[in-house]
Amino acid sequence: HGPRSPRYILPDYKKFLKEGSEFLRLSAPKNLAEAVNSLLIFYHNAHSVDRFPVFLGRLDDLLEEFVVREDYEAAKQTLRLFLISIDRTMSDSFVQANIGPEESVTGNILLELMPELQNITPNMTLRYDPETTPDGFAKKALDCALRCANPAFGLDSFYKERVGENYGIASCYNGLLIGGGAYTLCRLRLGTISENSKNSEDFFSRRLPLCINTQLKFMDAKIRNVVENRAFFDSDWMVKEGFVQSDRFVGLFGFVGLCECVNNLMKKDGREGRMGHDAEADALGVRILETLEKA
Repeated sequence: HGPRSPRYILPDYKKFLKEGSEFLRLSAPKNLAEAVNSLLIFYHNAHSVDRFPVFLGRLDDLLEEFVVREDYEAAKQTLRLFLISIDRTMSDSFVQANIGPEESVTGNILLELMPELQNITPNMTLRYDPETTPDGFAKKALDCALRCANPAFGLDSFYKERVGENYGIASCYNGLLIGGGAYTLCRLRLGTISENSKNSEDFFSRRLPLCINTQLKFMDAKIRNVVENRAFFDSDWMVKEGFVQSDRFVGLFGFVGLCECVNNLMKKDGREGRMGHDAEADALGVRILETLEKA
């Protein structure tokens, strides 16, 4: 309940590759081998509430300048070893990396390697933009996903509009500012709230507002603890060297169980429809989402 650091941390790896790190005793890399070695060292020392980093960066953007200076097969072998090292040392399903929206040599290599390696980590998200991402590259990503469940697809314009230009995606779909992240992530269990509601009227007028307010207060307390009572933003090396900044963090308000919630409320209202199979049930689901967004 009182973590020492933020839940999601998205370090500015581009700054790191350009400047190196005094704490890690690393100079700016000069070639691909040095770049992936530096990143692996950073990953090992990056903090989160888990033992492993939750964000590995926009890999094609980070590595493309090094990859294009190498022989293709040599670069592919270096990236193969890079991915194997990540998978064998970061056994956590929250470890996430991004590619896209532009096509790149690095992105193509990664899409070729992922089905071959069949690794668990990292999860990968293609930041997709129909205006920028070539169809051939998108189809290659789809083929890759069908063969190894990676990458996921995130609509680039959606995140740019809501988060900002310089964002990364952690845990598949959490869009956060690079150089920042999320102080905390708390979730409402909508199914449980509906179970404790008399009907949809009771749910919207009494139960849901109470739970939203309670969760917001809980998030405020956790954020205040991280910022004011812990030493992370005063002493951590990533903060001191400018790889993360406190004003680029937000609180993530989450929820689960929308389908269960809708079906419970429909039943309590004496209606038979189920979410995904009935227009009235689907409209109820939309109303719940709109209520959460307005809150």
